[in-house]
Amino acid sequence: MIRALLFMLCALLAAVPTVQAENNPAPIGLVKTVTGDAAILREGRRIAARPGIQLVQGDVLTAGASGSMGVILRDDTLLSLGASSETHVEQFAFEPVNQRFGLVVRVAHGMIVYFSGKIAKRAPGSVRIETPVATLGVRGTYLAARIVP
Repeated sequence: MIRALLFMLCALLAAVPTVQAENNPAPIGLVKTVTGDAAILREGRRIAARPGIQLVQGDVLTAGASGSMGVILRDDTLLSLGASSETHVEQFAFEPVNQRFGLVVRVAHGMIVYFSGKIAKRAPGSVRIETPVATLGVRGTYLAARIVP
C-alpha cells in the first residue's frame, strides 16, 4: 500500500514541471534598452518595458510617441524600435542541435532597425520581416524600415 502511494506521489511530482513549462513559455530574448514610453503586450496584459525583462514568442513590442526600445534575441539578433512603433514577434526558433531556425517579425507601424543574428547566418531565408504592404526576406546583415500606417 505504501509502495503504491509513493509511486503515485512520484508520478504526480514528475508531471509538475511539464505543466509549469506549458504555462511559462521559453524566453526568446530580453529588453536591453528603453527610453520614454515603451511596453510589451503579452496575453492581453501590458507590461512596462525595462531593461532585463525577458521576451517570449508572441510578444508585441510597443514604443509610444516619446519612446524607443532595443532588444536582443537568443540568437544575437538585435531589434530597435523607434517612437510610435508596434512590432509583433510572431515566430522564433533557434535550436541548432535540431537544425530548427526561424524568425518572423511583423511591423504594424513605426520605425524598426534589424541586425541579423545566428538564425540568418545559419539558415538564410528563414528570417522574414512582415509589414502591412510587403514581406521582406532578410539575406543580409541589417535593415532599417519606417512603416507609415
